[in-house]
Amino acid sequence: LRLTAGRRQEAHAWVEKALRLWQPGSPWTLEIREPMRSDEQNAAMWGLLAQITKQRPAHNGRAMTSDLWKSVFMDALGHEVDYVGSLDGTRIFPLGHRSSHLTKAQMSDLLELMLAWAAEQGLEIQHFGAANDDQQEAA
Repeated sequence: LRLTAGRRQEAHAWVEKALRLWQPGSPWTLEIREPMRSDEQNAAMWGLLAQITKQRPAHNGRAMTSDLWKSVFMDALGHEVDYVGSLDGTRIFPLGHRSSHLTKAQMSDLLELMLAWAAEQGLEIQHFGAANDDQQEAA
């Protein structure tokens, strides 16, 4: 992010507004961070995951869901993903893989990895922003 004079003035205005509205004990938080992933990126990810799951319903002998595939790709990018066994001990499932916590740049990296892997695997990927609505899952 390039800090231009206009952005610096805008940030200063937000700080001034927060200071005017702040009172001791009030629950205000001022956070300066990279923008989080967009709704469009999220829709693209789930559309792409639905296509991958349809074409590769199993991975290393394990039945896969879109959510499990998401964890596999996030792990490949180095995001912390923990797995825990089910209560009956017959399967594992992922914990701590919230794509809603990714920045726009991290989400772009995730989508690029997924597309590169799909191409290497010879998968046919169509426009994935709205693909297979019945298989899309909420983030």
